[in-house]
Amino acid sequence: MFDIAIKAADGASLPECQFQQSDFWTAFKARHGWSQRCLSVSVRKAGSGGEPSVFSCSVLVRTFGRAPFAASIAYIPMAPECSCVPGCAADPGAAPSCVDSYAVFLEEFAARCMEFLPRGTLCVRYDVPVDFSSCAERDAYVDSVKNLALADGMRLRKSEVDIQPPDTTVVDLTRPLEAVLDGMKPKWRYNVRLAARKGVSVRALRAGEPEFDSYFDSFYRLFKETAERDGIAVHTRQYCRDLLECSAERRRADASAPDAALYVAEHGGGRIAGIITLVSGREAVYLYGASGNEKRNLMPAYLLQWTAMQDAKGAGAERYDLYGMPPEDDEGHPMHGLYRFKTGFGGALVHRPGTFDVPVGALYPLYVAAERFRAFWHKKILKKIRGR
Repeated sequence: MFDIAIKAADGASLPECQFQQSDFWTAFKARHGWSQRCLSVSVRKAGSGGEPSVFSCSVLVRTFGRAPFAASIAYIPMAPECSCVPGCAADPGAAPSCVDSYAVFLEEFAARCMEFLPRGTLCVRYDVPVDFSSCAERDAYVDSVKNLALADGMRLRKSEVDIQPPDTTVVDLTRPLEAVLDGMKPKWRYNVRLAARKGVSVRALRAGEPEFDSYFDSFYRLFKETAERDGIAVHTRQYCRDLLECSAERRRADASAPDAALYVAEHGGGRIAGIITLVSGREAVYLYGASGNEKRNLMPAYLLQWTAMQDAKGAGAERYDLYGMPPEDDEGHPMHGLYRFKTGFGGALVHRPGTFDVPVGALYPLYVAAERFRAFWHKKILKKIRGR
């Protein structure tokens, strides 16, 4: 259906807001076992004489084991965009033909990528950058892709494990700051002002700045407290520190590189909460949050978010992605409190289809079984242990 030409590229030509496709993100992930293939892509409809769509994207590769028994997965986060595919609109849910074209392209693109991937690659994995405003629309889209794959004998399948959070809420920062604050729920505005009135202050730091080490140590201590209190898994200390350090290193060479910042809330000489955010072009993302078991009544988490939003707008960001929450307002969900907290800031709900795989190796089913067990272990067993 498509004529696809691919060659190695020196760097990615990508939407400036997609931090997962940036050179910064590649350098950061390289510190944690991933390598990169940057590909320049030209695609047109088969038999079409029109101008091809040209774009480039970053493919992350993770290899397990050693030759001759090594196996790899190839992961393409938040790319390619639907609008890059001939026959597709910016809104892939607009017409069935668009869903079909995009799905077929993902499968054909995976096949063409193989010459750039290691032998023993098990699958090409996508987190597709497709946004819907409701769960119903998102679920209908996923069902359409599944039905198409089944009817046409395609290998494309929905992964059982989503890599990037599929559900989020995004605050519009193109408005004046007063309008952003007014767009929050009344209790959220009250809590922002309460924290400031009670003497909570917020400090923003980047890696390499004076006192960064001390503030990062405080943040990670709070991060572990949060994990123990809520029964959740968190990234390692080194992972979080590398994220901040890699951003600072990149920005020393290129001031337009994504800006990762640590925000810490203080009161009475103590550090009581913190967040890590990332500003990438027009988008800011709230990645990680931590709060202590003391002074939570001072509402530092609200002032942290409001401060980060103000800074993001000042840096040119047009939206603030709170990045990851339950899909719906379900009081029975174990993370319902997270849904309430994030939606209270007045953002628009965004639901993405999540992760899709194109299996290309015979051992792919074993890898899926291992992922399924790992998810069960972390979500059921470890969470229960931590809860105790």
